[in-house]
Amino acid sequence: MKYIILFFIFMFILLFSCRPAPSTIPAFNAQSQINAAADYKAKQCKQEVPTPPLYVFEDQDKRNVDLCSIAITRMSCPFDAYPIICIGIYLDNPIPEIPWYLNFNELTKQRFKF
Repeated sequence: MKYIILFFIFMFILLFSCRPAPSTIPAFNAQSQINAAADYKAKQCKQEVPTPPLYVFEDQDKRNVDLCSIAITRMSCPFDAYPIICIGIYLDNPIPEIPWYLNFNELTKQRFKF
């Protein structure tokens, strides 16, 4: 009887501890990650961060923030605008999977200014 109870307790803990990690990150952390990528690229290109900077107003999908940060760090100099993929931080839904025929490097070359 003792082993059966221990087995059920173990299964209960196992089932509730195997949840997926949340896919959103707080707005402050998202803003910090994007600012760090922009500062890195500005120092690499020896110029200022484009104005106005990207602002994050609410919790973001982690994938959108990661794609934006990677795109910022991979774009070529001059750093005078943000990659078009960064618009994803202003969308309600996460950016869908990038199709195989689209090159992520080509997406980082498309820029936008406010």
